[in-house]
Amino acid sequence: MKRFLLLLLVFSFAFMSTGCGMIEKVVDAGKEKGEKAAEESGEDTAEAIEPNESYKELEFNRINWIGGAPSVEQEGGIWVYTKDKHPAGLGNQDWDHEDILYIQASSDYEHQDIVIRKLQVISDDVVKIVVDWEKDIGRDAPPRDWAKVETGLLQGKKFIVEDTSGEKVKFK
Repeated sequence: MKRFLLLLLVFSFAFMSTGCGMIEKVVDAGKEKGEKAAEESGEDTAEAIEPNESYKELEFNRINWIGGAPSVEQEGGIWVYTKDKHPAGLGNQDWDHEDILYIQASSDYEHQDIVIRKLQVISDDVVKIVVDWEKDIGRDAPPRDWAKVETGLLQGKKFIVEDTSGEKVKFK
């Protein structure tokens, strides 16, 4: 029995000493993995891409003129119609709650229509109007679009108009 206990003690000691060695190996392997991960993350951060600049966007609703849109202006441009300043044909709007933004591109954009997609606030006094183009074969009028915005939202603003590919829109 004493021999058995002595043998058990020797085996226990042997197993414990090899087990501790295994813990050391596992710890070393973990350190190596951590170092590799740090190197890889250093490589990853070198390839990291900064986000594009984003802007506050203003809410608007495009106007679909069921009875026919108001007349085309003589030349292209941007107009903000308000309660105090608007064409006679727009008298029946809810001017206490909304203004109307009207953009008309140059007639150089033959057989196309323009669609307002975004109103982005670039700075305190500049709004970028992002537009998209739609084919409109047989269209005689220059491309134009209308949008309702909250009253006073566009007062005193200047405008930049670009299409979704970043090209500036011509008005003259």
